[in-house]
Amino acid sequence: MALILEAFPVEIPGKQIALSMGFTISYAGILLFGAPLGILLNGLASISFEELNFKVHSLRKFIFNRANLTVCAGLSSLLYEALKGPRLEFGWYYFLVALLVALIYWFTNVTLLSLVISLDKGRRFIGTWIYYISNISIITYLLHFFLALVIAQSYKLLGPMVMPVYIVPIFIARYLFILASEVNRTYDQAISTLMKLLGVFDNYTSGHSLRVAQLSEDIAREMGLSESRIEKIRNAALLHDLGKIGLPLSILNKPDRLTEDEWVHIYRHPIVGEEISKEISRFKEVPFWIRHHHERYNGKGYPDGLKEEKIPLESRIIACADTFDAITTDRPYSKRRGIEDAKEELLKSAGTQLDPKVVSALFRVLEKNSELYSDSLKMREDESQG
Repeated sequence: MALILEAFPVEIPGKQIALSMGFTISYAGILLFGAPLGILLNGLASISFEELNFKVHSLRKFIFNRANLTVCAGLSSLLYEALKGPRLEFGWYYFLVALLVALIYWFTNVTLLSLVISLDKGRRFIGTWIYYISNISIITYLLHFFLALVIAQSYKLLGPMVMPVYIVPIFIARYLFILASEVNRTYDQAISTLMKLLGVFDNYTSGHSLRVAQLSEDIAREMGLSESRIEKIRNAALLHDLGKIGLPLSILNKPDRLTEDEWVHIYRHPIVGEEISKEISRFKEVPFWIRHHHERYNGKGYPDGLKEEKIPLESRIIACADTFDAITTDRPYSKRRGIEDAKEELLKSAGTQLDPKVVSALFRVLEKNSELYSDSLKMREDESQG
């Protein structure tokens, strides 16, 4: 049954995480048999059909998944044995022991997953751990736990013939996870649709937003922000120019200096972006950051004239990434410039337009990923010439 359930995992959009109901059966095996049978059941029963296709999943990933789940099951089973779990009668003490074992399994799984991802991606372990703790919900694991507890007790009382009875409630629980997952998927699709709309309206703004989002993410990570905060910053950066939807193309594409009346429209686009993003963003902070991404560090920006630390750090990060991309991209009123010229401009702007700490973080990002960003600029140059 666990193998069947592993064939139907529920993916969490954008998180590179898939939740499987097969854990319910595997954990019931720990409660019934302890070590070593419970460990063996977890290691083997968690193999999905897709994982066996090494054209899709690498052998290294397959080995890690087996090792991860075997270690989780091993620690949980040994603790369960040490607390005499298999020999306990059902009651409050047994319930607490089983709950503790489930929490140890959950904690170990998240910790090992975070460790490998942080090493592979070069990210801070603590930030990665907190990110996955928030996305691999303990509520989900507790639901698995209660189902596994019921299955284990039913098995003890009625034997293996009871197992098919639990297929329906397990798939109902799976369906509830799918509904929750679809909320995130719908949101991601809405963002994607908005990006396409921006592309139709103004091709520069669409590509610009994607590049600013990536650079903002890199800067935020370089500054040591948490992964959950980085996700929100990326979201805000993707939407930061959403307010330009309401601007006339004659203003956006004007090669000459703007008039005072035209600047009035420009000054309003962060406010319009804030208003639109309030209706679509699942992060309550994002509209506020969008509103302030054109504030200047010296207090002479718009729309509210905020100064220094009163400007949200997230807005300061987006502003820095926005400025770098604007300098290194062809626009109606200016030709693109190279990375070194852009760095020189950013140095001049540090302390007036931009936060010096964020500029320093951007320079470190460019130094660490010089080849990547140089290639990106070269590709844009080739596209414009083609």
